[in-house]
Amino acid sequence: MNRFAWAGSALMMFSLLGSGTALAQDESGIFDNRWYLGLMGGVARPGKDRMTDSTTGYYGASAGRFLSPDFSLDLQIDTYDADFNGSAGVPANTSDNFNIDAFGLTGRYHLGEAEQVHRPYGLIGLGVQKHESFLDDGRDMYVSWGAGIQSKLGDNFRLRTQIEGRYDNDRESLDSDNGFVDMIVSVGLTYSFGELPRPPVPAPAPEPVAAPAPPPPPPAPAPRPEPEVIFEFDSTVTFGFDSAVIRPEAEAELNRAASILRQRDEIILLEVAGHTDSIGSEEYNRDLSQRRAQSVADYLEGRGIARERMRVVGFGESRPKVPNTSPENRQMNRRVVLSILERRNR
Repeated sequence: MNRFAWAGSALMMFSLLGSGTALAQDESGIFDNRWYLGLMGGVARPGKDRMTDSTTGYYGASAGRFLSPDFSLDLQIDTYDADFNGSAGVPANTSDNFNIDAFGLTGRYHLGEAEQVHRPYGLIGLGVQKHESFLDDGRDMYVSWGAGIQSKLGDNFRLRTQIEGRYDNDRESLDSDNGFVDMIVSVGLTYSFGELPRPPVPAPAPEPVAAPAPPPPPPAPAPRPEPEVIFEFDSTVTFGFDSAVIRPEAEAELNRAASILRQRDEIILLEVAGHTDSIGSEEYNRDLSQRRAQSVADYLEGRGIARERMRVVGFGESRPKVPNTSPENRQMNRRVVLSILERRNR
């Protein structure tokens, strides 16, 4: 391996970088840009003007990475050798071996989508070749070109199969106006360090913040108690037919009611409500009941009951005491009722 000493330091640098992995992104999105190391082997056919036998073994190593989803760049070292044939005029007691060591960069442009298992590519390379033979130990620039296909073998391994033409002039060993083109067919295996980059997992959408529960509705007010009935006057007794004029014979009962109300000063609001049966129109009955209730209120006011203590209302036929299905029931529905609406707390 002494022939590789001149390129060892550079390869060591790429090997150390290969222990890390990065997640890169460009306009094409996420792609596999991990560092990788590779080994390759195959056969080389030196150019016929080199005066060597037809084919020889080929070996090499590389380190590199993808710089975009479609372009990779490798630092590469390789070697192949052959034996001069009889036309070379090798001196007696001299080795007929012709060795070529190379060091350079190889760029590959890959076709298809990055997710494909098999991706063809084209390559171009540039570097330096060292030629070692009985003629000279010389160096010259080389340029290479070729094509191949890369196949995925899981997340970390890739297989490369390629054919390459390599041109150099080798003026210090074999000066030629046209230079030399060597053909190389090889198979290589690369190993990528670290885990395969994955698209970032989108953060879960924040759970919507629940709106605060509305305050409970205020409790419904307690139902107003039914007015407390304290007097009920039969309209047939109190009034004449179809009249709101109080009959004299009803005055005794009204006077008794006024006397009691004067004593019960805790009663601060009194309802005086008139009611009728269902005979006649609704509007007429409401008006008659209002007038009769007003007559009772006026009578009580004349007997000392303050007007502000009374609320007068005529309900007409809307609140029957019993169904209006008989003369007796209709008589019961014709009435004026005194009810307590408010009383003073003692």
